[in-house]
Amino acid sequence: MNNARTEAGPGQYNAPALDKGLDILELLAETSPGLTQHQIAARLGRTASELFRMIEVLVRRGYLVRLPADGTYQITLKMFELAHRQPPVRRLLAVAMPRMHALARETSQSCHLVVLHDHRILVLAQVDSPEAMGFSVRLGAHFPFRADRVSARVLAAFQAPERSVELIDEMLRNDPAPPARDQLSRSVDLIRRRGYEQHVSATLPGITDLCFPIVDHGGHAVATLTQPYLSQRDVRMPVAEARAAQARIVEQISRELGATMPDAVQPPGARRRSPGARR
Repeated sequence: MNNARTEAGPGQYNAPALDKGLDILELLAETSPGLTQHQIAARLGRTASELFRMIEVLVRRGYLVRLPADGTYQITLKMFELAHRQPPVRRLLAVAMPRMHALARETSQSCHLVVLHDHRILVLAQVDSPEAMGFSVRLGAHFPFRADRVSARVLAAFQAPERSVELIDEMLRNDPAPPARDQLSRSVDLIRRRGYEQHVSATLPGITDLCFPIVDHGGHAVATLTQPYLSQRDVRMPVAEARAAQARIVEQISRELGATMPDAVQPPGARRRSPGARR
């Protein structure tokens, strides 16, 4: 994180107290597990006494919490909750959540909804597998926007060409061991033509990530829906069927949000079922 404070330019206004509060929140949003008041001050180049009142106000308003065990401060989920109150986010969640629950029941897999936020991928919603065992990603978790994340590649694939190039550049910058640019560009192009990404997890063995875009009326990805498919004895549905079920759910969500889904998003060999068709 760049802790250098931005000076107001000509015609701009200074709000020193607000700057301090935002500095604290931005610092703790990128720090785990937490920092003491003196550590916060040292990181921001300020004195502890200078930040004392600001920290106390942020605690009182519910943006920070102080852990009694070690005296460190951590950011709460309040800003995450505030973001959920925005009309576009509320609409996305209202449409997606019932269908995500239906997908989890049908496939016996967990699924999660991801958006791009502040140059990172953010888990906006998550539904657990109904099975006794399963794999899930924590609600509110965020990860670097880089090439080894399926959601990042899918988000980059379904954008206007100029924006797609920008996101490819960003993935390469964020990756400590980036692939060759041509290789990543070909991968993104394949995802765009195929309509989804399926890839053995780069993070956890035994997981196959299935990731589809949720698109707006212009065909641009506003979010992704990912199933981290976990093979286990009691799960009967194979990967291909789980992927086809996911494609139908994504199409339903996108259509309700006003999109016309491209044919590519329907996986090869997946047949649409009429409402009364037998499974």
